[in-house]
Amino acid sequence: MKRFTTLTKAMLLLHLRNRATLFWNLAFPIFILVIYAVVFGKLTVGDADFMTWVVPGVLVFNILAFGLLGSASMIVQMREKNILRRLQTTPVPSGQLVGSYLLVNVLIGILQCILILVFAALFFDASITFRTALIAFPMIVIGILCFVGMGQVISGVAATAGAAIAVGQIINFSQMFISDLVMPLEMMPDFIQKIAPYLPAYAVVQLVRPPLIDGGMSPDIWRNLLVVAVYTLLAAFLAARMFRWEPRS
Repeated sequence: MKRFTTLTKAMLLLHLRNRATLFWNLAFPIFILVIYAVVFGKLTVGDADFMTWVVPGVLVFNILAFGLLGSASMIVQMREKNILRRLQTTPVPSGQLVGSYLLVNVLIGILQCILILVFAALFFDASITFRTALIAFPMIVIGILCFVGMGQVISGVAATAGAAIAVGQIINFSQMFISDLVMPLEMMPDFIQKIAPYLPAYAVVQLVRPPLIDGGMSPDIWRNLLVVAVYTLLAAFLAARMFRWEPRS
């Protein structure tokens, strides 16, 4: 247990000392919220004001970006700097290494979400309470695990951290505008409305938004959970198959 705790602490510090991680995962979503408040703050989506509606979308977009970009590039950097190779030679079991890395990613993802929710509630009067956040919490964790798993697939494919970021950006931004995150899906063309429900970002935001805003689960909760489960299990399988301790020669 002591080895696991020490390893988790070291990995957490490795992430938090990364300036890019701090900016893109902690400062950037706040900047996005400010932009949306200035441009769309007076609009409404259904029965909710726009800021209340968009906060869950920004939250999901942020953990999506963290999984596909931050988490993926970090493991590649650890491989490039031979940190993984050194860890392989220690008595720490591989299972503890994986568990520690997942725990650190979940903790950082939760920290991001707390920051977004507190900022939105304090400065934009978003109708989000501690109770609704608590109800949405399990769905947020499920989303983090799904996106981190997808990020590890990218880390297995990419030869460098730059390549991992490039691949992650393509997947990340391709889902940002068509997955009901920051723009209502009803505004999209019909063919996108048919495709979006099968995307992981759409499924996660449908799991997070209803409990976060209304305090209740979506009628389509089981369908969305199934979609997320399929992506998560497939990502875990592929990530395990493609994992490498050393850079490609």
